[in-house]
Amino acid sequence: MGARFAADFSMPRPCVLACSAMLGLLAAVAPVHAADGAGFQPTPISTAPNRQDGLAAFAQLERVLLHPRCLNCHVPNAPLQGDFSRVHYPPVQRGADGKGVAPLQCATCHSTRNSPLQHAPPGLETDGKPGWQMPPEHMKMSWLGLKGAALCKVFREPATNGHRSLAMLEQHLVTDHLVAWGWEPGPGRALPPLDKAAFDAQVRTWIRNGAPCDATEPLRKSIGSTKAASTREVVDHLRAMAGVAGPQTDTPIPTSATSGASRSQP
Repeated sequence: MGARFAADFSMPRPCVLACSAMLGLLAAVAPVHAADGAGFQPTPISTAPNRQDGLAAFAQLERVLLHPRCLNCHVPNAPLQGDFSRVHYPPVQRGADGKGVAPLQCATCHSTRNSPLQHAPPGLETDGKPGWQMPPEHMKMSWLGLKGAALCKVFREPATNGHRSLAMLEQHLVTDHLVAWGWEPGPGRALPPLDKAAFDAQVRTWIRNGAPCDATEPLRKSIGSTKAASTREVVDHLRAMAGVAGPQTDTPIPTSATSGASRSQP
């Protein structure tokens, strides 16, 4: 992230004020990100990764990703429903934020908990509010119709997986309560073919062995930053910018302020 700010530039007073305001906003948001999956430690890539073990692990992950508990929301524009991935009724649409389009928003039917009635709309809580949603419009993360290496690459690459590094992807899969709902979907719904502990283990095995998607591509060498680390890097960079350039000056920002840049995926 910090590499985007690597060039020297001058920051006049209005920019300093804007930077300070953004710093305050990010600082307020940062504790929320840091709390996601508290205590999470990403799996490092082995010094001697085994491609075949990694490919075998993803084959197990694929079984879950293509199960209706995952697939029904990882589709182009409208969710599917049920164990047979039928067209959703009522005919809701994703919406810009993934929470539907008024008046048929997700929270209209999906509350903060599963209904005790079979096949009734499931629910999920997020900070006391309904948390049921699809991925947002700008990052649909659809893999309907994909399998094998094609599915793996859509799932793995930051350009198509919600801008997640391998570390962020692991944290999402292992700790996110929306993912965990798939194993507690309420009465009348089939469970994924692996239990949650086995699924988490396969995620770690795949990453530990370089996150391969096919038999020929180079294995990954870096897991990248966690979500909390990326947030801290942005906050630290903005703090450095605000600290170097005083409110009355146009002091250039030295490139050393970007020394905490994120490491990109190879």
